[in-house]
Amino acid sequence: MVKYMVRLNMEAREQLLALVTTGRAAAVKLLQARILLKADVEAGGHRWTDAEIAEALDTSAATVHRVRQAGVEAGMETA
Repeated sequence: MVKYMVRLNMEAREQLLALVTTGRAAAVKLLQARILLKADVEAGGHRWTDAEIAEALDTSAATVHRVRQAGVEAGMETA
């Protein structure tokens, strides 16, 4: 069970999608945006686990957990 459930509103989701599609940001910011987009439970479809996100984005499950936690606790701008 995932402790930190990411729920993006439409505005936040659009901002993250714009960031990812333009590709004009630091690699860390792009990775964090991709993690949050995959972790979003409001998007419908497949609910990704930390391990699945880590494998899909070629990163560690710990990184996915930290980004998910920061997104929930401190807000999407901080994550």
